[in-house]
Amino acid sequence: MVWARMTNSFLAATALAFAVAHPATVDAFTGPSPRAAIAPRIAPLQESADSTDGPAEESLQSFLQQNYPLFESLLLSKIPDAYSILRESDSANGYTIFCPSQSVMEGLDPKRKVQISDKRNEEVTEKLAAYHVITNGKVTQERLKREDWTVPRVDGVAALNIGGVVTVGGELRVGRSKSGGFMGWGAKEDGGVVIGNNEAKIVKSTNIGNGVVHEMDGFVAPDLIWRYFDQLRIPGF
Repeated sequence: MVWARMTNSFLAATALAFAVAHPATVDAFTGPSPRAAIAPRIAPLQESADSTDGPAEESLQSFLQQNYPLFESLLLSKIPDAYSILRESDSANGYTIFCPSQSVMEGLDPKRKVQISDKRNEEVTEKLAAYHVITNGKVTQERLKREDWTVPRVDGVAALNIGGVVTVGGELRVGRSKSGGFMGWGAKEDGGVVIGNNEAKIVKSTNIGNGVVHEMDGFVAPDLIWRYFDQLRIPGF
């Protein structure tokens, strides 16, 4: 219990410090709650051409269990009442899930899989999962890619209209993906979108009901989360 209180206090302090240091990352959302409405100045958009529609009768839960079973079982299911909350979102403003691909989950270090599954880490696992879910709106690739022509360009490149998003877990940066180059040098923007400081890239998007599931090539949560898992020593690792 003491460790849990220390964890929650430190996470809260870290989130506050990040918000103060990065005030421009909350361009798309307003309000202190993850369920706050999308700012009225963001007009509804047509569905992005980068998204495909899932089967009309397929539920979000069955879609995730069939296509991303490890993410669904190890992470999303650890959020209390996750599906009832998402059903409410589906009937209101929609929802967004940044879902690490099955190959990303399979590639997790065995130690990480044990840590995520360990009941003593339930609060940290829930926090990790929460960073991958937005319950207050459907954020398509088109919306994430929209450029802001009202501010000066930097090196000839227009700024993105959305500098960041607010997930249930906290704020995440939004940026342009790059490819090519050598060890980070000479890489060129390739038209994609990355989420979080680890720059997890959106691989593809699927519309399910009034929401969207973005398949990611990595985790969008801050690396700091993993440090809390490391505080729990597991025999054999």
